[in-house]
Amino acid sequence: MNEAATHYDTEGILRLIAETTAYSTGEEFLRQLVRTVTQALNVRIAFVAEFINNNTVARILACWDGESFDEPREYELAETPCETVLDGEIHCFPDRVIDLFPKERDLEPLGIRSYLAIPLLSHDGEVMGHLAILDDKPMKSEPRDIDVFRIFGARACAELQRKRFEDVLKQSEERLSRILASAMDAIIAIDQERRIVLFNHAAERIFACSAGWAIGQPFDRFLSRPFRSLLDEYFRGADGPRQVWTPAGLTAVRANREEFPIEASISPLTAGGQLLYTIILRDVNERMKTQAELARLRQQNIYLQSEIEGEHKFEDMVGESAVMKELFAAIRSVAHVDATVLINGETGTGKELIARALHNLSGRKDKLFVKMNCAALPSELIESELFGHEKGAFTGATAQRKGRFEVADGGTLFLDEVGELSAPAQAKLLRVLQEQEFERVGGSRTLRVDVRIIAATNRNLADAVQAGAFRSDLYYRLNVFPLLLPPLRERAEDIPLLAAHFLERSMRRLGKSFKGIEPESMNRLRRYHWPGNIRELQNIIERAAILSAGETLVIQESLAPPAGGVAPGAVDLRTLEQIEDAHIRQVLQQTEWVIEGKRGAAIILGLEPSTLRYRMQKLGIKRPTPG
Repeated sequence: MNEAATHYDTEGILRLIAETTAYSTGEEFLRQLVRTVTQALNVRIAFVAEFINNNTVARILACWDGESFDEPREYELAETPCETVLDGEIHCFPDRVIDLFPKERDLEPLGIRSYLAIPLLSHDGEVMGHLAILDDKPMKSEPRDIDVFRIFGARACAELQRKRFEDVLKQSEERLSRILASAMDAIIAIDQERRIVLFNHAAERIFACSAGWAIGQPFDRFLSRPFRSLLDEYFRGADGPRQVWTPAGLTAVRANREEFPIEASISPLTAGGQLLYTIILRDVNERMKTQAELARLRQQNIYLQSEIEGEHKFEDMVGESAVMKELFAAIRSVAHVDATVLINGETGTGKELIARALHNLSGRKDKLFVKMNCAALPSELIESELFGHEKGAFTGATAQRKGRFEVADGGTLFLDEVGELSAPAQAKLLRVLQEQEFERVGGSRTLRVDVRIIAATNRNLADAVQAGAFRSDLYYRLNVFPLLLPPLRERAEDIPLLAAHFLERSMRRLGKSFKGIEPESMNRLRRYHWPGNIRELQNIIERAAILSAGETLVIQESLAPPAGGVAPGAVDLRTLEQIEDAHIRQVLQQTEWVIEGKRGAAIILGLEPSTLRYRMQKLGIKRPTPG
């Protein structure tokens, strides 16, 4: 230590510790202790830390830097002087400690030259943490100084041991409290005078009263006469306290005096030197209701399984068109291998469903399926989301965070809208695909993972490569097994199946019942161009289910093509008669089916009312029946 550190004798050290820490425990005790250490040994910094995560990380509990207390923080022990105390011995580096531990960058700005640490050992010899001092001057490790330092170490060790015992006790009490609170059965404890001393949440529910009201009350007020007689006999038992199970047919009484059948057990318990009795009680009516509900859910599950296994369904996807059958076959072929898959398709076609099907059918199905929308984050945050970041890597990075690759290790990572990745993120993603390794943002440690990549895009990545907006090497890495998901307008034969599927889901959710979809509404669904694809169809069916009040579903909203008559990039293949039909219906809906007059459909269409009626009759256009 420094020369000024010798002005305290052993008795003075003990007196100083007692005076500064006598009225504190826990964190406050340790704060006062490290402050006293710097005063007694005339050093610049002192801190106490506990070791966590299998002694790979130190958590600073208290630190005094000569002027103020630092905030608690954590740091990795590897390649730091603190790591040396793991052997259970005192370690001193009297000078040039920075040269001995060049990776410990935090010491250099402080001008630290010397370091001394003592391990804090538990009763069984485990290293719980350490007490350390640092100085910007060389440190003399005289025997007397070491003895003084051991005194401080012993006090820190005792307090850390007490803190650990307290934490374990607190965790145990919280765990017991959670168990009692979450129990489905009533758990009640009574003393020898049969007064209630414990009343859990289930008891509050079953007896219809609060624990605050019940505790202190005689338990007998909740008992029927047969139950009270059984308890009397139990307390008079010649064999002393024992565990018993109540016979069938016994009842108890709620706070509102309602009698109900029960099953219960009674057992003795000694707590704090006091003999208590624990009653675990179950409402038989609730059990019967639960059994009936389980039976209903089993039947519902059987029905849903049969629906899922229907010939027109595949992993939550509905379709029996030739193009969808080919897609399902391709999914089955590639799901069991770890090839990277690139899913191409317009917005709303169900690209995420395809990705989940590939995961669920693969050998990774028991691991995580992690998804990330590359278009939903600013480019500067995508790298952090994918690869994680170290504490302090950028403004706001207050703690280390794992990225999606680490979270998905062993499973599947789905990169939606992968075409939106920034150039730096594309380069890092390419490296992971090639080598299965990366570094966190702001970190230098290389991490290895085993992740299957499934990517999706609604852009033409080949065109993006030609335009220089997407890396060609990354494109070829992603495009190992391409899957093209067709838009809904190219699989019109699937529309009735999809509409029926969404209607069934809407009926369950809304509690409504429909016999089907009105034929004219179904014809309109078939003729529509579906720019929003399956997602748009689902929304239209749900809105119609909310608004319809009759036995069949009626779609009242306009399903008009966009300006120009067709969807972007699509060719209108309807006949002239179909186009005329759609146009007349749209105008009639806008005029609320008024034909004549200044605001009638005939004026808008440039027809005589009689001509319009003739065209409606020929095309089979009829006003929907109200309701």
